[in-house]
Amino acid sequence: GGGDGGGPARVCELNAEDTNAQKGYLTNIVRTTKFTWWNFVPKSLFEQFRRVFNVYYLFVVVISFIPGVSPVAPAVNLVPLVIILGFGIARELYEDVKRARNDRRLNNTGCYIVPRVTTSTRDSPSSTQLEKVKCRDLRVGDIVYLQKGDLIPADLLVLSCSDAGGQCYVSTANLDGETNLKLLQVVSAKTNAMRKPEELLRLRGTVHAQAPDPALYHFEGRLNMGAHAIPLDSSNLALRGSRLRNTAFLYGFVVYAGYDTKEALNMRIPPYKFGEIEKLLNIIVIFLCISLLVICISYGTAATVVTAGLRGYWYLGQGYIDSNQLGENVSAVVWFESFASFLILYAAYVPVSLFVTLELCRVAQTLFIQFDRKIMSRGRNAASTASNLNETLAEIDYICTDKTGTLTENIMTFVACSVDGEVVDIRKRPSALSRPASTAGSGADERSAKNLDSIKQLILAMALCHNVVPEPPDDENAVLVAHDENNDFVSDLKESGVDAGKIEYQGPSPDEVALVNAARDCGIELVARTQDAVTVSVYGQVKEYPLLAELEFNSDRKRMSVIVRDPDDQSIWIYTKGADNVMLNLVSRDASQLDILRVANENVDYFAKEGLRTLIYARRQLNEDELSAWKTKFNDAKASLEQREERVDAVSSEIEQNLVFLSVTAVEDRLQTDLPDTIAFLREAGIKIWVLTGDKRQTAESIGFSSALLDSSSMRVLHIEASSSSHAEQIARSALEDVAGDKLEEILAKYERNAEPKGRLKQKLHSWKEQIMWHRKLKADLKRDQESSSSLAIIVDGVSLQYLIDDHADLFMDLCDFCKTVICCRVTPKQKALVVRMVQALRKKITLAIGDGANDVSMIQEAHIGVGIYGKEGMNAARAADFSISEFRFLKRLLMVHGHYAYVRTAKMVNLQFYKNLVFVCAQFFYQYVCLFSGTSIHNQWYVSTYNVVVTSIPPFVIGVLERDLRPSTLMRFPKLYRAYRLRPLVGLKSVVEYTLGYGTYQAIVMFVFAYYINPRGEIFSNGQLGGLNVLGFMLSTVAVLVALAKMMMVAHWWNWIFLLSILASVVFYLCVPPFSIAVFDEIPLIGILETSYVTPTFWLYVVVTMTVAMLPDFCIYMYRVIFRRPTVVDIHQAAELRESRCYLPNFE
Repeated sequence: GGGDGGGPARVCELNAEDTNAQKGYLTNIVRTTKFTWWNFVPKSLFEQFRRVFNVYYLFVVVISFIPGVSPVAPAVNLVPLVIILGFGIARELYEDVKRARNDRRLNNTGCYIVPRVTTSTRDSPSSTQLEKVKCRDLRVGDIVYLQKGDLIPADLLVLSCSDAGGQCYVSTANLDGETNLKLLQVVSAKTNAMRKPEELLRLRGTVHAQAPDPALYHFEGRLNMGAHAIPLDSSNLALRGSRLRNTAFLYGFVVYAGYDTKEALNMRIPPYKFGEIEKLLNIIVIFLCISLLVICISYGTAATVVTAGLRGYWYLGQGYIDSNQLGENVSAVVWFESFASFLILYAAYVPVSLFVTLELCRVAQTLFIQFDRKIMSRGRNAASTASNLNETLAEIDYICTDKTGTLTENIMTFVACSVDGEVVDIRKRPSALSRPASTAGSGADERSAKNLDSIKQLILAMALCHNVVPEPPDDENAVLVAHDENNDFVSDLKESGVDAGKIEYQGPSPDEVALVNAARDCGIELVARTQDAVTVSVYGQVKEYPLLAELEFNSDRKRMSVIVRDPDDQSIWIYTKGADNVMLNLVSRDASQLDILRVANENVDYFAKEGLRTLIYARRQLNEDELSAWKTKFNDAKASLEQREERVDAVSSEIEQNLVFLSVTAVEDRLQTDLPDTIAFLREAGIKIWVLTGDKRQTAESIGFSSALLDSSSMRVLHIEASSSSHAEQIARSALEDVAGDKLEEILAKYERNAEPKGRLKQKLHSWKEQIMWHRKLKADLKRDQESSSSLAIIVDGVSLQYLIDDHADLFMDLCDFCKTVICCRVTPKQKALVVRMVQALRKKITLAIGDGANDVSMIQEAHIGVGIYGKEGMNAARAADFSISEFRFLKRLLMVHGHYAYVRTAKMVNLQFYKNLVFVCAQFFYQYVCLFSGTSIHNQWYVSTYNVVVTSIPPFVIGVLERDLRPSTLMRFPKLYRAYRLRPLVGLKSVVEYTLGYGTYQAIVMFVFAYYINPRGEIFSNGQLGGLNVLGFMLSTVAVLVALAKMMMVAHWWNWIFLLSILASVVFYLCVPPFSIAVFDEIPLIGILETSYVTPTFWLYVVVTMTVAMLPDFCIYMYRVIFRRPTVVDIHQAAELRESRCYLPNFE
């Protein structure tokens, strides 16, 4: 594959197949499958045996095939292992087959190329007709012909297209999820003039390109054609996976193919995240394996001792022969055989069906999320790509959220601006910027000539300075082409009677589109845009502004500029727009501008306090000499192959100086639906919400107040804006002194202890001690200071945040513990991820990150749970996330209902899996004491095999899928229910011990004692015969199944008909085991077992008495919790639902 995009730069020749073939570049075949036909078996098995549990069970199966060791047939253990491995492999195969089909479809798609020629035949090619080949057969150096709507099969340099101006458009939605079209340019006007294959075959030149690089929008190269060196950049490169749009045809030169394409280089597997229950299960399984190993070693040693004491009983086997001929190894052989026998006999001690059942339950829970109509909007369902995190949704402590597009709609509307220092609010005065019918008007709309000119220059700047692409009204039949003498797009619109105002605009950001739309509403309309000119209709008069240069926006510059020539007087102007903190430094500081800049600062603050997004527009007139000298430097920078972007930015900054201020524009981004209510609910649920945004402080603060994150009446807002690391520490310490009170000395002492140097082991022990002792005390203290903690909010800028994270993270987190809200503004994508990492590392809390843009991906992948919102900024966040939703308000239902149910269902299912296995296996433990540790099984081998995988597997699965402790409507009304199981978790080491060593061990003792010691000779039939071991085992197996099913019915809160049917099915399956094993496997010990046992009163007496005594403690504990224990919030709401009266519930909240 392409790896990480490393490797040397490449050189390709045009129309020289033999030369390019010698370079050994990759073919265009791309596979996304994990397996091939030759590595499927070993690789899939390797994937399955990465789980410790499968390795353990394989070890058991291998031992069971050793002659004379296994107390049961090897197939008894082999069948469950095959089922488990088969399920895992089948799931992997299913997913991989889907990927393989998609790969074949793409690789076998047909495309057309210009005939391939070599250096010796290119002057006289045998054919000049396009040739059809499969995409997989494309090679570096081919010239590909594409038509509108075609998928681009490789990374292509655009040589020629249907637009006379050399512009074409592609959709990159498959790559970055952005729905707006991207504008590409042909490499030169000379190549663009070549429209036929025979013309392209005459093309000669050499392409020098950088090494394959995964960065989608970074490319540097050079095309040498004779003595001319043409610089190449990302605007000349059409990427594999994008689709040709609004362009009739395109010829492209394949510069990267297959795994070297940017699409393939970006095929990254997202980091695997472990859910909290998954981590717990690993610990429990390891503990069970260790305890089983101890038991088997102890029983093996006991068997060796017993055997040594019975030497001379030769008929019992080799270990009992009293003869010196066997040597001293007899005891060792007996110990190994006994150890192996016990390991096989107790294999079910570790639940073989747990992981399969857990996986199936999670798949079902994921389907419930995806098909929940109450979290569906905008035509999109919720999605989940990490089913193992379902239950973690119920354990969130911190939510780190983006602002734009997440808390807000990301639907931009131009609402205000400042003109000549006056704030113009379009919401209050809709016609304030429109041109009056007569400049000599009078009355309320009377404006000075200077004011009218300022308005015109602002609107003209909005219509000229942007990267917006106009789309024709009929996207299916129209192609946006150049505005020239042969194809005048504006004239076509007028002559065809099409309303140009219906043209739709697409741009890289909603802000730009909103500003261009506003310019149209105010009378200056963008009509067409090519690489050479911008055509606008200025109050009805069409004008074409030659585009002399365009200085693109990037995250470092935070601005963009265009240089145009005025068609009226041929004057040259540079128009610039950008962020206020950048633009105010570029505006001229002469005396006439000082007052304007002061007012502009005030206007920026005014707009930001209303939560509006601001941009500053400015311009300057250039002379011909200045432009010519600068253009030479600019072209040299663009042609450089080393540090091109840095050099271009530096040259661009040279001309963006001494600008004349035009205006501050304000764009409104509306809040998401039900946002304040959702945030208030989540905070009442005990979740802390941090906002991480790139917006300025004033805007973030305004959104905080409007969304109920901040409250001016009851909350003190602390702004942290530090100039140095020590300054940041001083602000944080001072704030902590104010809010911490008596606990300040303890907090600072902990802070200093953490700074002491320690060894790795001491650090680990110190961390455990801090986690167990300090945090418990601190949490208790924080509860007592809830009033003070809820009255403080922090707003910190990106620079100060970096100081705090790097040097004072502990201090900062201690301060944040007292805060109800934390807002981090002006932060970078990397800082967002660092904040999440800091919370996880210092507080050991479960974090959820939610966002909608590509700048949120790092944060989403860093958090325990990543939630992406289908946004207008693309699908990057949704694709990288573990869960995807359409609106922020759906997070409430995702956590409160789906997360809560997933936790309850998974917890009960896990507890029952461990419980039912121990109930069954314990009888085997106890029986060894009465059979002299011989390894004899008290249960029939087919009950051993089917009990765990078939007989008792369905009810836990149904509980894991359908169980619910409360109604969804109740969960959505009362936020405190979200943390109901924090103090008394349903699953954990404590619950597993309770279910196994508590209920399971007691019930197993009762069953074994009643079966063996009360009736030591086994079942006595009416004819006087003894039932023996087979009947004794059948009695124990029967009661074990019935007790386990009774326990499941007690654990389940919701007895729906599917659950009751699963209980009945388990009983039926149990009754079918004897006839099935007899018919298929000729299991003689089970012949007649049903007929003889079910007609004997003693059998039924044993079943009734044993079940009563075994289940009595369960019933007593249940009644104690109902009657005497203080009811939990869940108990209260369950009782209320049972009585169908909820009127008193708010009193308990």
